Parts: sequence; C-alpha cells; structure tokens
Amino acid sequence: MGTGGASGVPSAEPTQAVLDRVLAAHPDVAADLTAAYGAAWAALDPALVEITRLRIAQMLGATAESTERTPGSGVDEATVAELTRWPTSPRFGPRERDCLTLTEQHLIDVANVSAEQTDAVAAHLGPEGLANYVNVILVLEQRLRLRLAWDRLFPREQP
Repeated sequence: MGTGGASGVPSAEPTQAVLDRVLAAHPDVAADLTAAYGAAWAALDPALVEITRLRIAQMLGATAESTERTPGSGVDEATVAELTRWPTSPRFGPRERDCLTLTEQHLIDVANVSAEQTDAVAAHLGPEGLANYVNVILVLEQRLRLRLAWDRLFPREQP
C-alpha cells in the first residue's frame, strides 16, 4: 500500500495535497474533510493526536504519511523512533499506552474494543475526552485510508 499506482513508486505527496488534487471538483466535500481533521486536532493534546496519527500510519503501511510531521505537535524524532515499541518504551507514559492500546484494537477489530480499554482512556481524558479520542481515531483512520486508496486510484504523473 502507499504506492503511486501502476508505477509502484511510493507517493511522497503530502496528504493535504492529495485531498486538494483529488477533490478539486468537489470543494464542499474537501471542506468537510478538512474541517473534521481540524476539529480532531482541536479536540485533544496535539502530541497525543500526532502519535496516534503516526501509529495508525505505521499500522496501515502509509509510508509517506509516516514520514510527515505535524508542525507544533510537540512530538520529537526520538519519540517517533520509539513509536513501534510504545508498549515498553519509557518515552510513553500510561496515558499514551492506554490510548495507543485503544487505537490498535480499533484498527484491528473494533467490534472487540473492551470496556477495560475505554475505561482506561476515560480515566486519563474523562468521558468527553474518551468520546473525542474515539472521534480522533475515526477521522485519522478515514483520512489515511482515503489517502492510500486515492494514491492507487489517482496516481500522480510520474516523471
């Protein structure tokens, strides 16, 4: 996944550029997707959103997205380098571990998200924060899956 179509060349095009290019004829849809993404970032700590975005990108094989960084998120490269080892890395505390546990379960098998997983996130973020975090997961996953699909369906012109 994450290839630029028949050429097999990985897309390095930033997600917003993919959205802009593919949805050029549908500005209302592009605006709604951009608004949902902005709301996700406004709902929670940007560092938590960034590590969630990057972990989802890693899990989905979104290589180009994995290399992008969100300015102002507060996540440093040393933390990013440890992200695949989040369950045991000292760079991640209980809040991040509980949130990433929920994120991974959601991506792997949303029907089996447990009360223990959601309760653990709610203990850190509160009930409203849990609802916001689930929405963040949904928005980030949707955006990444769209990008991966669009990279295949609407490849950029390759030189």
